[in-house]
Amino acid sequence: MVGELDQTFCSVDAGLLKGIQACSPKSETFVSEPHLNELAKHYRVDLKTEEVLVARNFLAWKREAGCPPKDMSESRRLSTDNMFPSLTPAIQVVLTMPVDSCSCERSFSALRRLHSWLRQTMGQKRLHSLAVMSIEKDTHLSHNRVIDQFATLKNRRHSLMLPPTK
Repeated sequence: MVGELDQTFCSVDAGLLKGIQACSPKSETFVSEPHLNELAKHYRVDLKTEEVLVARNFLAWKREAGCPPKDMSESRRLSTDNMFPSLTPAIQVVLTMPVDSCSCERSFSALRRLHSWLRQTMGQKRLHSLAVMSIEKDTHLSHNRVIDQFATLKNRRHSLMLPPTK
């Protein structure tokens, strides 16, 4: 078991994990340049030193103004592509990382069930939609809200001209 753990985590070093931590607003090393450089080096993101400095000052100003980012997705929204073009991809990489491999394995299992021999001719768009529905089945939706949204998308009423009866 120890050998399996070593094999799984041998490529992940402390520097990369500190880089991931540097993208979290709750961390003490938030937007720390040395830690972000480790992350950028691992994921081949061209991170600019000046941009990290400007981002750190901008986020310190937001903190002083009383509206600091609460989580990583909010810090991603604050660092737009126009404002911080090299920092945004680093935060985007961290946000798209799965927390564990269970969600990935569950996705492949759902695809294996959906894409059976009988459904080989199914189009990619339909397969994608069915996979999302299958994987995210625990999400609770308001049926009335979905129906109302569907009704507002497009007028689907057709006027039928029937011949007069004699």
